[in-house]
Order: sequence, then C-alpha cells, then structure tokens
Amino acid sequence: MIGPSPFNSWKIRYLEVTKFGFKEIGLENWLLRDPVHDIFSKVTPTGEVSPMRGEDWVRLVLKPQILETVPNEIQALFEVARGALIYGYFFYPLWTLGTEQLYRVTEAAVSYKCANLEAPKSIKYFKGKIDWLKNNKVISKEDAEKLNNLRHLRNMASHPKEQSIIIPRMAIKLLVNVSGTINSLFKAQMVT
Repeated sequence: MIGPSPFNSWKIRYLEVTKFGFKEIGLENWLLRDPVHDIFSKVTPTGEVSPMRGEDWVRLVLKPQILETVPNEIQALFEVARGALIYGYFFYPLWTLGTEQLYRVTEAAVSYKCANLEAPKSIKYFKGKIDWLKNNKVISKEDAEKLNNLRHLRNMASHPKEQSIIIPRMAIKLLVNVSGTINSLFKAQMVT
C-alpha cells in the first residue's frame, strides 16, 4: 500500500492549524510569505533542490507578455490579474483570485474585439461573441473552443459553492494561455 503523499500530509497539518485551510491575515503576518509555499521547490542548474523564493515566482509570472497592439484597457486588466498572482506569495488564495480575473480579462478582450469590429449590439453574452468571431472568421474553430473552455471556467468561478484554491503552476499555465489567446486576438486578421 502506498502511503499518503507529502502534499496531503502537509495539507492535513495545515488544515489542523488554520480555520479555513489558508493563512488568516492579521497585523503580525500580513507582510509575511504564506507558509503554504513551503511545499514548492525548484531544481537548480546544478541539480540541487531548493525552495521557491518570492523572486522565482515573480519571474515566472512576469514572463508572459501582452503585445502593444492589445488595447490599454485590456492590458490594465491583465496587469491586475498578474499583480494578484504575484501577491499570492503573501496570501495564497490570491493565486485563485488572479486566475478568476484572467477569465474576466479574456471576456473583456473578446467584447472589445467584437465592438471594434462592429458586431451586432444584440450579441450581449460571452458565448454569442465567441460564436460571432468564429462565424466571421476572426478566430479559428480551435481558438473558439479554447475561449469556450475559459468561458466555462469563468462561469464555475462566478458561482462557487465553496472556496476553491488554485496551485501556482496552474495559475501560471493559465496566465501563459490567456496572454497567448489575447495576443492572437489582437494581432490576427481574418482567418482563412
């Protein structure tokens, strides 16, 4: 029989000492790294395993970039999401809030693109806007599928039954995907 994973045993210990399963902020700890980050490590170029530091996370979050052709309004929304992810180092649930903001940034980018292309004003919902962009060959079927997947995740995040917690690697992967999706939306012309 395989024993419990180190993550599960750490999670159980963490849940035993906190009311919600994450750091409760107070005057004594609001500027301190969230201890949940103790479980994350990296392999150095020399092959050694060392803990992830705040600077390591910041570098990973700052790596995905938005093109200058993306409207300033969308760039600002993206930066808010990125900032939430970075400050997840101090309050772990911000990783989740940052990912939820990325869903909204994606929707805002789609809405902006539709408005810019003068889509009919009767198309008000995210799904309809995605379909309009696809049907007018602004995005490919594959891009429409990615956007619909993000739309489903946005809907789930908007109607929670309990607090969800996203791990940093998942948040960073989403950040990379969303930046690529938004960049392609504002650099691409008509798809053939």
